[in-house]
Amino acid sequence: MSLPFRRITAAAVFVLAGGTSAFVMASPAYAGTVTVNYSCEVPLTGTLTGDVDVTITAPATAAVGDTVEITVQTGPAPFTAPIDLEAGSVTPSIEVTVGGAQTGSVTAQGAPNAEPVPANTPITPAPMTGSLALTSAGQVDLSPGPITATAVTIFGTFAIPCTPTSTPPVAASIQVS
Repeated sequence: MSLPFRRITAAAVFVLAGGTSAFVMASPAYAGTVTVNYSCEVPLTGTLTGDVDVTITAPATAAVGDTVEITVQTGPAPFTAPIDLEAGSVTPSIEVTVGGAQTGSVTAQGAPNAEPVPANTPITPAPMTGSLALTSAGQVDLSPGPITATAVTIFGTFAIPCTPTSTPPVAASIQVS
C-alpha cells in the first residue's frame, strides 16, 4: 500500500469515526434546575423550611426498553449542621417523581460527604444518581421529591427527611420513542 493511499485511508477512518461519535452523541443530556421549598425534620433543631435549587440531568431522548441514568444535584440544605460532622458521615438520597407517559419514582443515591462539615455550616449533598427503565413512549417528566440525608454522629445515626411543601415542578423530560 502506498503512503498517500494510507494517509487517505487513515483520514477516511478518522472522519467515519468522528461521524459515528457524533451519531452516538446525538442525544445529549438535558439538565433542568427548579427551586423547591422543602420542610426538613432536623434532630436537635426541629422543623426547618427553605428553598433548595435542584438540578436533574437525564438524556433528552431514549427508546422504550432503555435504562437511563438520572443525576440529581442540589444546592445547600435549608438547615445547618447542628454539630461537627466527620467526612463520610452524611449520605444523601432523593426520590425522583416520574410522570407523563410513565409514572412512578426512582431513588437516586449519593456518596457520603468527602469533607468534614463544621457545626453551623449548610450541608450540600453530593450528586445523586439512579437508573430508570423506560417502559412507555412519549414524554417522561422528572420532578424532585423527598430528600433524605442519613447522618452518622457521636449521638447515633439519624435520618433527616426533607419533603417538598408543595408539588415540585418538572425539572427534566425525556422524549421516549
